[in-house]
Amino acid sequence: MTATMHSLLPEAPLEGGLLGRVQYWFACLFVVGWTGVVCVGLFRQFGLGEVPCQLCLVQRMFMVLAALGACHVIRTALTYGAVTGRDYMTGWGLALVAATGGSFASWRQTALHILPGAKGYGAEVLGLHLYVWAWILFQLSVAAIGVVLAFAHATADRAIPTSGPGPYRAVGHFALWFLGAAVALSLAAVFLEQGFHWFLPDDPGRYEFFHDLGVLDGPAASGTPTPTPGPRRS
Repeated sequence: MTATMHSLLPEAPLEGGLLGRVQYWFACLFVVGWTGVVCVGLFRQFGLGEVPCQLCLVQRMFMVLAALGACHVIRTALTYGAVTGRDYMTGWGLALVAATGGSFASWRQTALHILPGAKGYGAEVLGLHLYVWAWILFQLSVAAIGVVLAFAHATADRAIPTSGPGPYRAVGHFALWFLGAAVALSLAAVFLEQGFHWFLPDDPGRYEFFHDLGVLDGPAASGTPTPTPGPRRS
C-alpha cells in the first residue's frame, strides 16, 4: 500500500501493453547511449590526449543530466513495475531541459569555429568535431523526447516485467550502473584537470592536479601530445 500510494499507481491490477515496454527499453537505450558518448569523450581525453575545454565539460554535464532524466523512468519501473504519467513527465522533463541546454552549449562551441579557415578543437570523427556531433545528438534527443512524451498517456500505468530476474531488470540495472561508473570517472577527470584551482583554463594543456604536485608537467597524463587548439573557446 505504501509503495502504491507513493508512486500514485492505481489500486486496480495493472494492464500490460507493448508501448509501456517499448518506452522502458527506449529509456534504457537513452541512458546507455548518452553514457557511451561520455565514455567516448573520456577515451579521447585519456587515450588520445585531447584535454577537454570548459565548453566540452559543460556538454558532458548536460549529457549526464539528460541520462539521469531517463534513469528516473528506469528506476521507477524497477521499483514499482510500472511508470506513472507523473514520473514520465518528471524524468523526460529533466532530460528535455538538459538536452536543450546541451544543444546551446554545443552550438556555442561550434559557432566559435565556424569561420572559414578555422581548424576547430581536437580531431574530427567522420569529418565532424565532437562538439558538432554533440549538437546533432542533442537535437535528435529533443525530438525523441517529444515523441515519447506524446505517447506518455498510452504508456503510463502499464505493467513492466521488472519484478523478477530477466532481461528487463538486468538491462535496467546495467544502464544505471554504467551511468554511475561514467559519472565517477568524469568527476575524477575534472578534478585532475582543474586541480585545486577555482577555474579551468580557457585552453587547457595539462592536468593541474599533477602539475601542482610537481609530478607531471606534460600536456596530458597519457603522455600523448595534446592537439593544437584553435582560437579560444570561451
